Amino acid sequence: MGNLIWHEYARYVTLTATVYTVWASFWALFYRKFFWDFIGGIVRTPGGIQPANNVSIFITLIVKAPIIPILSMILGFSLIALEYPLPLLKKSPIYRSFVVRIVALLIQAFLAVLYYQEIIASLPERFDKAREAGDLLFFPSSIRKLTEDGIEFEVRLCPALQQKPTLPTPHFEEAEAQLDKQAKKSDPFTPPYVPALHLGDLKDKEEGIEYAVLFNKYSVVPHHILLVTKVFHSQTAPLLPPDLVQAYLLLDAARKAGRRFFAFYNCGDRSGASQPHKHLQLVPIEDDGPPVERLARAASLEVDDRPFALEALPYANHIRRLPNNLTSLPVSERERILSHAFLSLLDLAISTVRHDPNYPPGSPSYNVLLTLEHMYVIPRRCESHVLQETGESLSVNALGFAGLLLVKSEGELEAVRKESVKNILKCVALESVHDQQVDESYAEAE
Repeated sequence: MGNLIWHEYARYVTLTATVYTVWASFWALFYRKFFWDFIGGIVRTPGGIQPANNVSIFITLIVKAPIIPILSMILGFSLIALEYPLPLLKKSPIYRSFVVRIVALLIQAFLAVLYYQEIIASLPERFDKAREAGDLLFFPSSIRKLTEDGIEFEVRLCPALQQKPTLPTPHFEEAEAQLDKQAKKSDPFTPPYVPALHLGDLKDKEEGIEYAVLFNKYSVVPHHILLVTKVFHSQTAPLLPPDLVQAYLLLDAARKAGRRFFAFYNCGDRSGASQPHKHLQLVPIEDDGPPVERLARAASLEVDDRPFALEALPYANHIRRLPNNLTSLPVSERERILSHAFLSLLDLAISTVRHDPNYPPGSPSYNVLLTLEHMYVIPRRCESHVLQETGESLSVNALGFAGLLLVKSEGELEAVRKESVKNILKCVALESVHDQQVDESYAEAE
């Protein structure tokens, strides 16, 4: 009797594993990646892992032509027919053979571990397909580096953006109040999504909030993606713990795939946001992170879990260093750390606004930056800066405070060079009162 029970249990386990393998091999037909390409591979940015030459056979059989996923699917269906079983096979010698089962399962396991698909891994191929289909518009650009007081800023020159229609900055509070059925229909961040731009869905297990991961339809940087709430939430709302966790998980997934991304969030009228529907953005970055991350990483701290500011930057900036082991902690602990860090920085940003007697009326605006190592919150005074050289308005969002500005012409680039990136950022941000805030916090503690 015991042997019969164990035999049935083994049969159910085999069926479950095989159904999963068939399902995985089906998706591997569309999102192709050799799982072990990081062994001996070279990290390229942009582009991710460049596999070593000695695994080219697997690249051919998985990525170029999905032979291995197809074989895995065929073998899976055969095992299901054997274990279910099909009446035709029930009286055959194969059905009674344990050797056949063991060999088939070993082959299935071997084939299944060769491939996998997930959002980050599928970016290059899906980006190209969306672009070829005309669903994604890519604007080529070049990067110019400007060094100011030892800080190397990156200015991306993209003349093609001059042809992109300029959309007015949405008034978020009005948009939220007047959001009717017609407005919802025109919201690009609510379902149904353009299939070529829709990379996948995520769901926070604790809160039940659902997200969609989309390509940015107007991309200046390849593989620029958006994390949007499926249900409308205002872009004036602060980030919730699930927002932070899901963004951080994507950053960690990118790291595991050999890519380096960072996330940012533009909150409010003066932050440089372009849509009233809540969304975080993630972009790949070269080298060891954006310019501001290099500064933060070099900062020497007495206590790692307290906010700090970079004195080299001439505007209010509030930063928290994240634990080195954050990626290995349980999700609940990770959520607690991220949300506590964000709230402490947001408190400082609001305090900075209150210290400014000339701050414009209305809800405070701010930018958020998130890397695997740090979180930043920068309060904003205004959305754009008028260049003295040209008289043109230069919009600045969170990317600017990462040290990455975007200009549309050589004239704008030269104007930025003359006026300096630091001065431009200072004009759209607030004056730092970090030392005063620290003194006040000590006084309250006493």
